[in-house]
Amino acid sequence: MTRFLQLVDNFFGLTSEYKQHLLKEIYILTKHAGFAYSDTMRMPTHERRYFIDELIGEVEKRNEAYKKQK
Repeated sequence: MTRFLQLVDNFFGLTSEYKQHLLKEIYILTKHAGFAYSDTMRMPTHERRYFIDELIGEVEKRNEAYKKQK
């Protein structure tokens, strides 16, 4: 009898690629946005990504303003 659904090893866990992205997001939010590590870990993915996108937008605006001043 063959199995109906073939599961891969990482089906029930996070892949190492996802873990690397998660760690990078945590690093960015704790270092550059002032979030606590524990708060960042409890944050849903969509919230983490929202805050990172907002941070990127602020940095880009700041860079544009700096270029205009020069």
